[in-house]
Amino acid sequence: MNVLAFASAAIFALLGVLHLVYTLHDFGDRPRYFRPRDSSLLPAMRQTTTAIAPGGRDYWSGILGFNLSHAIGILLFALLIVVATQYQIAWLKPLLAAIGLAFAIIAWRCWFRIPMWGSLVGTALMIAGWLF
Repeated sequence: MNVLAFASAAIFALLGVLHLVYTLHDFGDRPRYFRPRDSSLLPAMRQTTTAIAPGGRDYWSGILGFNLSHAIGILLFALLIVVATQYQIAWLKPLLAAIGLAFAIIAWRCWFRIPMWGSLVGTALMIAGWLF
């Protein structure tokens, strides 16, 4: 049932769009979404670099860049679900289901409940849409 797979893509696209909007907002002077709760940490994050790239950008820019690329990746993931569904690309479907489950596990371990549940529901719809 393709409608379920398309609903899955819509869930992942919504998560990606929200992530993109929140990240772009935080590039401004008053970050809100990805800033540390302890406001004294943000100036320090803007003045230090990571150990892996000591001559690179500040830590805060790195966090925003990671979140921006992550949002784009989620949007591309949603597009791949649509493409695999529309053109019946059989070899791609198990890979996308595994990636969806990986997102859910990562969200459970490292993020918070909304992306975890969104990934679980999105992946379940994807699999159901492709099997039934």
